[in-house]
Amino acid sequence: MTTRLLLVEPSATMRQVLERHARSLGLGVEPTSDYAQAAHLLNEQFHNYGNDFSGVLLGWPSVATPEADALAAQLESPAFEDLPVVVMSTDMRAETRAWVAGRQHTVMLPWKAYRDIDGQLKLLLDKVGSGEIFSTKFDNSDIHVLIVDDSVTIRFSLRDLFVLQGYRVSVAGTHSEAMDAARNTAFDIALLDYYLESTTGDMLCRELISDQATGDITCAVLTGTYADHIIKRSLRAGAVECMFKNESSELLLSRIDAISRFVRQRREMLSESQRLKRVIDAVAGSVLVLDKDRRTRHISQAACRELGITDVRPLIGQSAAGTLGIRRLPTDDNTDCQLLENGEHLGKWRDLTGREIDVVIEKTTITDSGDIVLPFHLATTNNSSLQQFAGGSAAIKLVQKLSLTDASEPLLEQMMAYQKSESAAERISLLLVDLFVNDSQVVTPAHELEGLADFLEAAMQRMYRREHHVVRLVDNRFAFLLRHIDEPQAYLLTRKIMQLCNDVSVEGFKTDDDSAGNTLASTGSLVSITAHRAHPAEAILVLAAQGLDIVNTRGLNQALLVDLKRMLGVYPKPRTSVVANNE
Repeated sequence: MTTRLLLVEPSATMRQVLERHARSLGLGVEPTSDYAQAAHLLNEQFHNYGNDFSGVLLGWPSVATPEADALAAQLESPAFEDLPVVVMSTDMRAETRAWVAGRQHTVMLPWKAYRDIDGQLKLLLDKVGSGEIFSTKFDNSDIHVLIVDDSVTIRFSLRDLFVLQGYRVSVAGTHSEAMDAARNTAFDIALLDYYLESTTGDMLCRELISDQATGDITCAVLTGTYADHIIKRSLRAGAVECMFKNESSELLLSRIDAISRFVRQRREMLSESQRLKRVIDAVAGSVLVLDKDRRTRHISQAACRELGITDVRPLIGQSAAGTLGIRRLPTDDNTDCQLLENGEHLGKWRDLTGREIDVVIEKTTITDSGDIVLPFHLATTNNSSLQQFAGGSAAIKLVQKLSLTDASEPLLEQMMAYQKSESAAERISLLLVDLFVNDSQVVTPAHELEGLADFLEAAMQRMYRREHHVVRLVDNRFAFLLRHIDEPQAYLLTRKIMQLCNDVSVEGFKTDDDSAGNTLASTGSLVSITAHRAHPAEAILVLAAQGLDIVNTRGLNQALLVDLKRMLGVYPKPRTSVVANNE
């Protein structure tokens, strides 16, 4: 028997389109433009055998009318509650969705998807035959709602209503349950009863919004009292809505729909903002943005790498002058960036450790907002201390010698690989160590004792097994690449490595006086690779070597922290302060 459908749609164009499509599928159609006529046809269908409707194609009215309301009520009555209904709608208004959600064997299709009626009808008829109903009619699964109410009946009835609308829903009955749930789950919306057992909805709203772990949630308060002070307190606490328990389900769903649209729009804006931020960072390079009060608003990833910043959170919102020490060279110290003219300026950045970096700043002021945009790059050779170190003849000779040494090339390649790395969680430093044999009378460079340099090279490799991270450069000089989280850890690693070097047993290697009891001593020079990404690896190596030459004039078992210009003592203390010339 042909499946027979009742089609009711006031629009002649839409009615003809749907009727033609339904008939092309082999379905029988009884079309009408009048809701009252449709109600009459439903009542009359049982008078003739074989004249029953298998389902209804209901064009939902754009404007409510008494006739349409009467037909909707008739379809909800016990006599017609099992009749499958496909609601065709030009929008997805909450009242339409609420009616669909509240009626069994009902689905909604937008008019633009009218070709899907065959599949929807088949699904509806199969469900009617099996006695099953739809538990979810709409896809709101991207929104997670937390319902907080101390009434078991209310919170679970609200849960069922929202679940029928396709929302993901969790419930809580107390203040503590709500906070625990919100801290452990990322909710989009919290619907809070105003009168809770131990608190009020506005207080819970304020706590949810102010808590760093739950601050992204959007809160609405639900109350049974139309009191101005409750509405005011709720809105002042940060709630976006104050709803009333005696409102219709349709109105409640309309409000939740509106909040959901707000959540989705905010989510899209945040995603777009982050995407644009990545694009700007990729194109603009090293940039800082200050607001009109000269507080830091944005630091690009490239700027973080240039300045050696691993965590920007402590800097955002802080005074730029206090955190980064903007100063103009050569004579005007402590010049506020607000006083600088737009254009390029030679300056220094000083980070929180006091380390200074020569940079060229190009200042641009955004007229309407007062924001200050500061693109910058590291200063050129004439203003770079690292490249100045590489400029002297002795330094150039050392660079050439190291570059031509087979052992140094893997080290330099590894240094360059670290310079290109964008990891913000890890820092890399270069430690140069000179080893000496120290007896009671004489301090001797390790390479001057036959076979000792090769012995020590093997010992260093065993001590620090990471490939290409420990290399014997020339004579008694060794290079170590240190991977660390912060500067204090680098200092501790420097002390540890130098102590391990000192503890290497050199028994059997004698000085010229053939005395026994020889021990090793060391000197060190530590330079950050992460802080000098823009400079050649050879230049960093030269700077560390120059620092080591300074240490060798001051005594054994000490290391110079080059970036901080600070000496670090290493245990054990030296027996003598005389160091032989190792050239």
